[in-house]
Amino acid sequence: MRAESMIGKVARAIAANYGDDNWQSHVAAARAAVAAMREPTVEVLDAVLPDLPDWGYLIEDWRAIIDYAAAEPLH
Repeated sequence: MRAESMIGKVARAIAANYGDDNWQSHVAAARAAVAAMREPTVEVLDAVLPDLPDWGYLIEDWRAIIDYAAAEPLH
């Protein structure tokens, strides 16, 4: 059994927020919401690697994770 995709999870959360049982109608909004997270804030980066002058590959890794989640097929 495959785990639910991140887009499915976000679409369900959006639907639940609106009291809507039809999560499929929120898939486009879920993809947009995940894609909006592609650029991490300084606060997010500091939460992972606090007090470091250089985040190394963290920004590229973050973007790769978000890109994958935004394009992931629904399960």
